[in-house]
Amino acid sequence: MKNWRELLSLGEEINQKKIVAGYDGFVDTTARPVAQSASASSPVEMFETIRQFGEFLISKAEKSCSIELKVESRHLGGNLPFLSRGAAALGLCVTGIGMMGEGGVMEEPFKELAGKYYPFAASGQSTCLEFYDGKVMLAPTVTLPRDSWEMVFEATAGMAPELFAAADLIALVNWSELTFAQYLWERTYEESLAETACDKERFAFFDLCDISRKTATEIRAVLTLIGKYAKQRTAILSLNDNEAQVLGEKVFGEECRLAEIAHQIRVQYQIDEVLIHTTKKAMLFCKEGFFAETTRFVEQPVKSTGAGDHFNAASCFAAVMKLTPEARLRFANCAASLYVQTGKTPELWQIVEVIEKQGDL
Repeated sequence: MKNWRELLSLGEEINQKKIVAGYDGFVDTTARPVAQSASASSPVEMFETIRQFGEFLISKAEKSCSIELKVESRHLGGNLPFLSRGAAALGLCVTGIGMMGEGGVMEEPFKELAGKYYPFAASGQSTCLEFYDGKVMLAPTVTLPRDSWEMVFEATAGMAPELFAAADLIALVNWSELTFAQYLWERTYEESLAETACDKERFAFFDLCDISRKTATEIRAVLTLIGKYAKQRTAILSLNDNEAQVLGEKVFGEECRLAEIAHQIRVQYQIDEVLIHTTKKAMLFCKEGFFAETTRFVEQPVKSTGAGDHFNAASCFAAVMKLTPEARLRFANCAASLYVQTGKTPELWQIVEVIEKQGDL
């Protein structure tokens, strides 16, 4: 492949790449907290940053307060739906098994998704507070009425093991917010990969999400599990800045540089690749070495909820299409930046159009 535009000629090959994702699904209410209500002489003012909002809350300690919310939208949410939408927009063949409806019936917000989906439980409900420097997710604990793997197995008419085994890339996301995620990820491995031949040309992609509430023991357990996947597939662990720092402190016992955290994850848990994406840069640690790409910061994002998932979707695309490490980072960064800037999931041609002049693949 000589240049970025050549990707646009590979539609048939891209369409044949199978991604199977599990297992979450949320309906998000996105809102911005109001700092000052509108009046006859002045417009409404929002809390612009998380720090500003946090300082306001601290000022109300030992008192009470109410927060006015400017609701912007109610839409599909969760890592699986966002990642799936991002991957499908790039042309990949996407299958999702998630919390998108009871009785096998997709809930309305998820019907826009392209691909094949197997809803096995009702969606979770969450409120996302948007700020210019990030977001705060508010969501209740999700529980299921019975064994989660049995629900997945039944929803797919027994095809779940086969679907995962045949995938070019397995994407398992949102470990931290689902109490049953560790169990589901373990069953997925045992039922789908444990007895199959090792194929490092295919991938298993993981996003833990915010692990701040998890114990060191729990985090070590999921890293060990991802290491098992690495025996059968090329395992990729994706972390944002906060997740990487928390992991470093809880698992390795001290504040480490991001590069050292990634190195320790790869060495101690035999995980093939570690992706770390921050507001300033994205980094990839893999067998070819260490690679970094500067992130174009968007000062006033239209939408930040789902930005990491769009980065991950583009990373999955870049992995299965065998792009170089440098190109993988550039492609993922551009996809996330376009999403944050426009609030819309970018298509392949849009990403190529933005970065085709930046150099060869």
